[in-house]
Amino acid sequence: MVFNPYDTEDSSDDPKKAKLRNQAQQDFIAQLQQRIANQSNKIEELQIEISKLNEIISVKGQEIEKYSLKMQEEREFFELDKKSRSDREYDLTKQLQQKDIELMKAQEVSSTTSYPPTPTYSQIEELSTVQEEKTSQVDNYIESLMAYYKKPTNEVFVNSLRDMIIYCSTKGTVDQQILGLLLKAKKPLTEEELKQRINVDPQQISRALFRLEQKIHIKKVGRGFTVISSEFAEMTDISTNWGGLTVERIYENLLSVVYVESNPGELMDSFIKARDALMEMGALSTGKRHEMSQIIEKLKRHPITSEELTSKIQEWKDE
Repeated sequence: MVFNPYDTEDSSDDPKKAKLRNQAQQDFIAQLQQRIANQSNKIEELQIEISKLNEIISVKGQEIEKYSLKMQEEREFFELDKKSRSDREYDLTKQLQQKDIELMKAQEVSSTTSYPPTPTYSQIEELSTVQEEKTSQVDNYIESLMAYYKKPTNEVFVNSLRDMIIYCSTKGTVDQQILGLLLKAKKPLTEEELKQRINVDPQQISRALFRLEQKIHIKKVGRGFTVISSEFAEMTDISTNWGGLTVERIYENLLSVVYVESNPGELMDSFIKARDALMEMGALSTGKRHEMSQIIEKLKRHPITSEELTSKIQEWKDE
């Protein structure tokens, strides 16, 4: 006879058989509980994974949204830029058409207007004489310079060079006149000051300044211009390293930056550069460092007068 521990409770078996049956039931229940616990753990792990995936999806969604906004902004900018370029092209086209109309009118007027009288022989001869005198004068300077080129300290060479610069600064080209004025000036000259001193079309001055800057013959310092070989060009150059300079020269550079009326940003950069250079040299007391830092902070918020800055720098220099 086969033993069946899962017999019903109505079975008329003996107590031992009933006890075995109960034990088997308890074991089965325990197995089911363990399986349920294992399944619950797996469900919890899956929920954690799902939560992580949701977070990743949320982050990616935000990134996609930001990218979409950026693309939208770029599209809007492109459309605005396209419209701006189109409007500018239209304006230039209209200006060109207007110039063509003005040119046609001028040609019509010139065709109905009598030509100026032909210059006489004496007038031609006079103009030719003036031109020859100018050419002769420049040739004399150049010949002297070439003859004494190998002896640049010779008095003839030095005087010829000086006289040629003086001559060109008054009777030379616009570029030469600008260079001559800047060489003789005690401080950098603004564009307006140059336009007042040179009797030509103001637009010629602007174009000449642009050319000279491109050739690195002059440099913009503060509000004005100076020749590239001047001390102003060197002492106001914030891009160079001030660490190798003497303490006095650092303060002189600061005074120069203030003197040429630099903008607040350039002033702030120069004070930072001077402070850092002096600190590296160990030549800056705690009090001066604090005062420099205060001036830098003031320059960030509002302008300070040149007189106030000059007075303070001179005080540091004297100390």
